[in-house]
Amino acid sequence: MTKTRHSLTENVSKRVARAHHAAERSRLFRFLGGRGAVTLVLGAALSIGGLTEGLSGVHFLVEKDLDAVRVLRQKGNSAKVVASLEDGFAANSLFKLSQALPDKFVTRQLSMFTDAWIPVTQGAGGAAKSKKTDVLHEEIARTFDAIRRQFFAEEIPYGDLIHEKAQKYNVDPALVAAVIEQESKFHSTARSQVGARGLMQLMPRTGRWMGAHDLYDPEQNIDAGVKYIKYLQTQFDGNLKKTIAAYNAGEGNVRRYNGVPPFGETQTYVRRVMSNYVKRHEQLKEYNAQQGGAAPAEADGSLTLR
Repeated sequence: MTKTRHSLTENVSKRVARAHHAAERSRLFRFLGGRGAVTLVLGAALSIGGLTEGLSGVHFLVEKDLDAVRVLRQKGNSAKVVASLEDGFAANSLFKLSQALPDKFVTRQLSMFTDAWIPVTQGAGGAAKSKKTDVLHEEIARTFDAIRRQFFAEEIPYGDLIHEKAQKYNVDPALVAAVIEQESKFHSTARSQVGARGLMQLMPRTGRWMGAHDLYDPEQNIDAGVKYIKYLQTQFDGNLKKTIAAYNAGEGNVRRYNGVPPFGETQTYVRRVMSNYVKRHEQLKEYNAQQGGAAPAEADGSLTLR
């Protein structure tokens, strides 16, 4: 069985690499664009003669919410989380491309507004086991990152800066755009009654803490704001709602109430930023669809192969 798995993995890697290098050398790559390139790579990876044999008796559940995508491997009576992707776009890309696999191998579930989740397998020390990023995932992420960068540059005010700083600090650029939209409506000279400044409405003290000296400068403001979001994500283990609430009400209040504080302003703020966040992902989905993207979700949250 070990030999079969190694052979399968090596076959995938070789086919992905050959498809990627061939595409880069060909004029067809430029003609097809990002979506075509992904289709080419995915098709090469899935055209393995021994795939059915290698996955005999194995089924995967790919489940997605606003925070992450996790893949559960099921075989017989055993089940194990084999992948957990928290980077927003890479996770979305994996979920979309899972639609290309036959239903007998993969079940997909979209759970955007529920706390129910697949339990993460814990190691001996209680920490989740880290998984090495596979070759196919790296190829998917690299290709879709180019599409995402183009989307932000063309469709979102200050999109180039937002994408650059989000990538620098490993934060979903859709979240950054959602916060900026709520905070300043993309007005770089905005100033609140309490003194918050610029696109991400940072207080001078917070700005200095994050390394910014001129909060009306879009680059400094976005850099400091994204760095602050990353700090909050670290403090709250990546929990999206707690991170957004802390950006508005402060880290201390979120810890005090162990969640979104019972402040009307903060609760409204979280709802609106979450709405902006989902909206940006939907816009990105439509942008991809213009190049032959994935089918939309059904009313019950499931996705159907077409």
